[in-house]
Amino acid sequence: MQPQNRKIFLDPFVDLRHWYLEGGGKVYISERGVLRLECTGSEQGGVGCMAFCRQDFPDRIAVNFHLRVHQKNGLLITFVAVRGLHGEDILRDLPPRRGEFREYTGNEAPMRSYHVSLSRYDDAGQHTGVSNWRRNPGLHLMAQGPDLCREINRPYAVRIEKEGPGCAVFVDGVPGPSFTDPGALPDELPASGKIGFRAIGSNVVADISNFEVSVLGRSEPQ
Repeated sequence: MQPQNRKIFLDPFVDLRHWYLEGGGKVYISERGVLRLECTGSEQGGVGCMAFCRQDFPDRIAVNFHLRVHQKNGLLITFVAVRGLHGEDILRDLPPRRGEFREYTGNEAPMRSYHVSLSRYDDAGQHTGVSNWRRNPGLHLMAQGPDLCREINRPYAVRIEKEGPGCAVFVDGVPGPSFTDPGALPDELPASGKIGFRAIGSNVVADISNFEVSVLGRSEPQ
């Protein structure tokens, strides 16, 4: 069977109407078609630069965007299937947040999600060598593999697929780390919900463009 994608969301980034911003740093349209996340003077685990798409998305989606990182003292994280533990809308129904990592991922965080890290440098600008998939709350490591976004000022085409218990990331068509959640944790699996970006570090600037979301379908064999 072959995947049949149906586009359900596209943002040309002419303004920020589709995005909810919180935390520190700056999120802005740096030029038409480009969403920029700029985090300086922070540290990993601290207050990050957060942007959540206001729309809720179903399960079984592909998230496509182009990523270009200009400053490398930090990393970019993409969240998928973000929803409150009791089904709440995280932007409307949960208490305000400062933007600290624990508020989204810690054991006591009031929301569930998966997230994947890309262009994963430490605060000193040294590459960590890996990209991680984690499940929240609890920061449970689901998969680890090579980080395929290692060059600064190079545009990368990123594709993230979330299909039931399975998540995968592709960069320029090359498979990165992926997993199928065994469902061993007591909480229910993340399913539908928000998509969000987080830039965090002592000096990290990341551009997102060509952002679109498609539903993954399956055609019957002929």
